[in-house]
Formats: sequence, structure tokens, C-alpha cells
Amino acid sequence: MVLFLLLAFFIAGLALWSAVAAARAARAFPPLGGFVELDVPFAPARLHYIDRGAAAAGVAPVVLIHGASGNLRDMTASLVPALEGHTRVVAVDRPGHGWSTRGGHPEISDPAAQARAIHAALCRLGVERPVVLGHSWGASVAAAYALEFPDEVSGVLLLSGALYPWPGDIAWYHKVVGTPLAGPLFLRTLTVPGGSLLADAGIKGNFHPDSAPANYAGAIGLPLLFRPSHFRANSADTAGLKARLAVQSRRYGGISVPVIVVTGNADYTVSPKIHSYAFHNAVRGSELIKLRGAGHMPHHSRHEIVVDAVLRLARGEAPFDGMVTVFEDGRVERQAAGVRAQSPR
Repeated sequence: MVLFLLLAFFIAGLALWSAVAAARAARAFPPLGGFVELDVPFAPARLHYIDRGAAAAGVAPVVLIHGASGNLRDMTASLVPALEGHTRVVAVDRPGHGWSTRGGHPEISDPAAQARAIHAALCRLGVERPVVLGHSWGASVAAAYALEFPDEVSGVLLLSGALYPWPGDIAWYHKVVGTPLAGPLFLRTLTVPGGSLLADAGIKGNFHPDSAPANYAGAIGLPLLFRPSHFRANSADTAGLKARLAVQSRRYGGISVPVIVVTGNADYTVSPKIHSYAFHNAVRGSELIKLRGAGHMPHHSRHEIVVDAVLRLARGEAPFDGMVTVFEDGRVERQAAGVRAQSPR
């Protein structure tokens, strides 16, 4: 009986800690922009977005889509400041992430459904024929956007993208979150202490071999992730992605919009060979920018190269049909499609 009471008090303490931490995170990292209410089939979802810069003649607007375990602050801390002086820039919180709500769509974990939700929001905002950039998980949404709306996009940039099914399994806690009884208990008791313990190692691993910017966790509002609703959405997206990509990837050969693929060859979070290199080989006329020695976060570590690629698409410049290798010392090598190796390293 005593052990049972101690366990109950322990669980209650964790739940109280988690609730207080979630409220504290909400106060520390409030919404940065506005909200778009979505209609059926996404209602009652509303997407949080920021809208910076202004439309410029001859330059398409740019839409930025964040990856897993993140929110639009990752883009405001990296790409938005450099792009907003050139054109209109819109960054969105994916459904259920950051300050966006999940809504009622039964397949909202599908990148294609998220692409349609973001498209609906952009139509409400009057954003026409944007360049869509997606990072990591968000790259699967950008690829889906090119498939779903080929006549309504000026180009896509896939940055360290998760684009194909991969060997291996997802982390165990994503499976726990999806279970009926253990999942809610886990979300309300263990995500905050677990996140506190593992956040620094997770950031270091994502950036490796590059170094993370100072106070990166604070800059992107990482504590928002450990709120139950956000963590649940992130786990559902992660748990379902492999099966979704097994279907979506079969259609990549039909993509006809201008495409630039950017990846670090030292990315140990999302395999360049399985994802970015394979996508480049599947999409005729695409440009692959391989960053030697770079990890999973080139929008931070190789910022200028990513910005240049985005603006080239926004200005309507055709991607280089082949592979561009950028070395650590700044040297650049170009290999046209007709002579490129089948499996770049």
C-alpha cells in the first residue's frame, strides 16, 4: 500500500511538473504571427504563420516548411531574415506543431494532406505560385505540394529531406505515444523530464558534424515540443511517415516543376543516399547541391548556399541539370546530368 501511494504521488508530481512546464513554454514562446482558419476537410484546424517582406516584380514568394520536432521559429532563426528583403516570405507551423492546431482530417499525418492544408491557407493569404522549401520531414510535404499542385508552384527546394522509406524502425517512444492507455499517461508525465534530459544531445546530433548556434533551443522555442498536443502530433507524423513515403515516392518521376535538392553528405539524421540522391536521380532536370562535410541543418550551417538556391528558383532561373558539390574550403564542382555518377557519395 505504501509503495502504491508513493508511486501515485510520483506520477502526480510528474503530471504537475509537465502541466506547469507546458504553461511556462506557452508564455515564453507565444505565437509570432497570425492564424488561418481552415474549412472542411481540415476544420476545425487553424494554421499559425508569419508573413514577412513584400512581393517583388519578377520574384516569386517563398513558403518555408519546418521539419519534425520543430516549428516555424526554426525558419525565423535561419532563412526568413535573409529572404524577406527580396520577396514575400511565409513560414507555417505544420498541423499540430508550434501554434497550429491539428484539426479533424483523419489522414493529417500524410504529407499530401498537410500539403493540401498549407495550400488552402496560402490561398486564403493570397500567396500565388510560391517557391516551397521543406526541411527534413517538411521536405516530404514540399514534394507532395509539387505533386498535388504542379501548376501552382514556381519551384520546390528539398532541404535534407526525408523522401523515401528507410531501413530500421522509429524510436520506441513514438510507438508508446500511439497506444490508447500508456500514450496519454506518457504524454502528461514523461515528455517534459525526458525532453529536458535529451534535448541537448538531440540538438548536437542533428547538427553534427556542424555546431549548433548559441541558444538554439531558445531560438526555436524547443520547449513547445514537449506539450502533450504537439508531442502527440510529432509522434503520429513520425510513426506514419515511412508507409506514406512508400506510396508517395512512386510518383516522383512525374514531378515537372523546377527542383533543387540540398543535402549535407555528412547528414546522419536523414541518409543523403537513401533520400536526396535517390530523389535527384528520379526527377529529371533537378539540381542536387551536395555540401561536403555538412550535417542535417544546412539552413543554419551553410546558410548562404541555401538562400542563393531559394532565390534562384524565386527569380525563375532554371536549376542546373546535374550535381553541384560544394567543398568545405568553398571550392565548387559541377557535374552535368549526362555524366554524373549513379550513386554520388
